[in-house]
Amino acid sequence: MDLKVVDAMIPSESILTKFLNDSDIIICLKDQDRKVLHQNENCLRLCGNHKDQECNIGCMELYTSDSTQQWPNWGSRTYKNQLLHDDYFDVTIISSSSYILTILQAMRHKYNQALEYYSKFNLGKRELEVIRLAITGMSNLEIAKQLAISVGTLRTHLKNIYNKVKDAGESVEFLPFERK
Repeated sequence: MDLKVVDAMIPSESILTKFLNDSDIIICLKDQDRKVLHQNENCLRLCGNHKDQECNIGCMELYTSDSTQQWPNWGSRTYKNQLLHDDYFDVTIISSSSYILTILQAMRHKYNQALEYYSKFNLGKRELEVIRLAITGMSNLEIAKQLAISVGTLRTHLKNIYNKVKDAGESVEFLPFERK
């Protein structure tokens, strides 16, 4: 049977519910007073049960400290590679005049996928350290400070990495777009 026909037979609510339950997406719904109304199972595992309690930690700290919001308490915003609960997440927050929906996607799997990709290019120990930090979205200056090297030395490591990847006939992957 054609996949489109099967999809048409399944109510969209069921598809959405299945997607949210089967993925590693973390979801929390709060009212505008930040009282938790719903947490999916992944959110319960990450944050603990906060139903009917006000939440001001983790993603809510990002939300309340964001001074770039054009319309406070309305709209959507995404914060990439955020360290929350000792792990990195892409955090999307959608808010209306009544509710705040937070969606977190754990980056651990993506980081491991990227490191596995780069491990096949015979990179040196320092080059692997550079890649490990670059895939998290750190700037060159941040990486250089973290590794206690100059930005010039970092650029040399990056150039060597790019050359090894290209010499192997592959493309540079998993790095923030502007870094390519």
